[in-house]
Amino acid sequence: MERRKIKVVKLGGSVITVKDAYRSLRVDVVRELIGELSSFYRDYGERYGLVVIHGGGSFGHPVVKECISRYGAIYRDCYTATADSMDTLNYVIRKYAVVSGLPAVSLPPRSFCFLHSGRLTCFTKTLSDLLSKELVPLTYGDVVSSDRGFEVLSGDTLAWYIASKLDVDEILFVTDVDGLYNSDPKVNPSARKIVRAHVDEVLGFLSQSSSNVDTTGGMKRKIYEGKALGVKNIKVKILSGFIKGDLYRALTSNNFAGSVVWY
Repeated sequence: MERRKIKVVKLGGSVITVKDAYRSLRVDVVRELIGELSSFYRDYGERYGLVVIHGGGSFGHPVVKECISRYGAIYRDCYTATADSMDTLNYVIRKYAVVSGLPAVSLPPRSFCFLHSGRLTCFTKTLSDLLSKELVPLTYGDVVSSDRGFEVLSGDTLAWYIASKLDVDEILFVTDVDGLYNSDPKVNPSARKIVRAHVDEVLGFLSQSSSNVDTTGGMKRKIYEGKALGVKNIKVKILSGFIKGDLYRALTSNNFAGSVVWY
């Protein structure tokens, strides 16, 4: 049997939760996105492995923010509180996945990842083993142990790390904007969407935009991280989680409303 390529889907916290309302889940959006993932896996699961990552949104971020502002670092109690918030969010998403027929298995990053001097190391054999058994690892942005104590590992960083270690052909970033722009379309009505481009072209566009308009889900960081890791021969697709059917279309083709960046 031909080895399956892997698609990594990162569901942004600003899509699946209401960020300024503590522990507020966008239930209809989550159901729709999970349904599209389930449909894709039913139709193409024999050809592609699937890793799903979700952000923290209004579950994990408020806890970390309060901890940092109060103590200046993530201490033991902050670690456990953040872990609990993320586990709670992951539990709900996994339940929707199982009901929809997506064979998702939760995998907390704190159980297989570690940071040393800012450098990430993850035991990816766990992921590979689940994928080989046609299961869908469901992981997320998390707090992990490090040589400095505890630190935050973003879902974006985890997505890029997995792409650098496994046979990934696409990363799909599901965000609250419909693609990659040369500046923030929420504040700049003249912002131009970068529809299809090579990563070097994109970095050129983004270097010309000021950092103070880079609020669209950390788009610059999303693009730079892959380049810094030397990831090659993959596509990155950036799309809105609020456009019904676009995730399925992006998983199966380039015919969707967002952006494609080639590495």
